[in-house]
Amino acid sequence: MVDNRIIIFVGEFGSGKTELAVNYALQLKQSGNNTAIVDIDLVKPYFRTRENHGILEENEITVIAPDSRLSHADLPILPHNLVKILAQTDIHVVIDVGGGESAVVLGQLKRYFDQCGYEAVLVINTKRPFTSSAEGIINTLRRIEQVSRLKITSLVSNTNLGPQTTLEHVYEGLAIVEQTAGMLALPVKWVVVPEWIGQVVSCKIPQFILKPYTHYPWMD
Repeated sequence: MVDNRIIIFVGEFGSGKTELAVNYALQLKQSGNNTAIVDIDLVKPYFRTRENHGILEENEITVIAPDSRLSHADLPILPHNLVKILAQTDIHVVIDVGGGESAVVLGQLKRYFDQCGYEAVLVINTKRPFTSSAEGIINTLRRIEQVSRLKITSLVSNTNLGPQTTLEHVYEGLAIVEQTAGMLALPVKWVVVPEWIGQVVSCKIPQFILKPYTHYPWMD
């Protein structure tokens, strides 16, 4: 479990934030925690947490998202009940933030995060062009910190190519993320291992076994 009950997933487009946020919220709930998941993927909405609304509500996880009438709009509108959820100390809150400059919306909530405490996790897929090297990851982290006004507290290695992901991809990505973490003096919170690989990674980093929930258009 996290030290803070609020965990914020940030990263570039294609990093796998949403899938990880959904998986983590489900794990929290299965561990007996009151859990809410917040979708503030507001800029260039590709695959958002709200698309997993059914599976989350079936598991009695509170879903906080903008009005459904705005579900396909690129509007900087925060869910109206978000502040109320952040203030409820008996609820673990998982926040899925959009890629790129979407993190700017977090600045509006900085005082609430400072009051409540938070963990801000940078999710990294080294198979994406902007985070394929330590330099690119550091540039991404600095940009997100600048626009969000929050400090990244840890890194997650989530290198993948979707269903084509191999154990070698996971190891290659982890090596880059660990190098970057050393340069930044930050911990690596998890290395994500998709469940379809069927193997675990031999390393000291905690492993997060990921189950796919998000349905993508090309799966039809």
